[in-house]
Amino acid sequence: MFMAAKNKISTLNLLLYIQKLNLKTAFLSKSDAFVSVLMMLINNLSFAFMWWIIFNRQGSINGWQFSQMLLTLAIMNNAFAVYATLARGVQFIPEYIGSGSLDSQISTPRNSLLMVSTAASSFSNWGDYPTAFIFYFMSGIVSWQTFAIFIFCSLTGAILLYSFRLLVSCLAFWSSGTERLADNIFMAFLTFALQPASIFTGWYHVFFLNIIPAGLISYYPIELLKEFSWQTLFCLLLGVAGFFLLAVFAFSRGLRRYSSGSRFGIR
Repeated sequence: MFMAAKNKISTLNLLLYIQKLNLKTAFLSKSDAFVSVLMMLINNLSFAFMWWIIFNRQGSINGWQFSQMLLTLAIMNNAFAVYATLARGVQFIPEYIGSGSLDSQISTPRNSLLMVSTAASSFSNWGDYPTAFIFYFMSGIVSWQTFAIFIFCSLTGAILLYSFRLLVSCLAFWSSGTERLADNIFMAFLTFALQPASIFTGWYHVFFLNIIPAGLISYYPIELLKEFSWQTLFCLLLGVAGFFLLAVFAFSRGLRRYSSGSRFGIR
């Protein structure tokens, strides 16, 4: 038990050290860092303004109000910021495999998935954090309970983004040239997640919630914020946990295939 606790502390220290290095790298040019964050902030506000125009003309979309759209944007921005600043390395798995640089990350005694995940970070996405909180407070649905749910759903959303990106990136273990395919699938997922959940009905609703699990970011969190339900919370946790385990399993199997040399040659 003592050794397990020591290993967890060591892993946490490693994560903090990697993030410190990422921040130092980003601030090598302070002006570039400031501009990148500012542009991300402006981009997010512009996207929200576009939705404000739509809702101002329509009033509501199948019962979905602008306040709910703001909450969706807030959760997505926060979730993406956590994913992009802490574990964006999974996005570059196809490139690592193609160039052979994956070897240097899996040959360390540390957890291979941890090393790959933290190999890259996006400093510009720090601009997502302030806009997430701006959108949350603009929604008008503000209380200690909703704030706690908002933070919780942001974290589950970050895990889902990470899992889905890892899952599509793992296609590269079985087929070469999948970088663009993985990017397109992930962008499609983000596009679905940034739509009002009320526009999906019937079989589209089932597809939205399960096949492309965008509803785990936009539908279930909004339902929890509207009215807390243990059943809704259970569905959210079950869905996120399921995709996370599936992604980890895909990476484990893909890594075994990569190491065996059956696809890329003995290393």
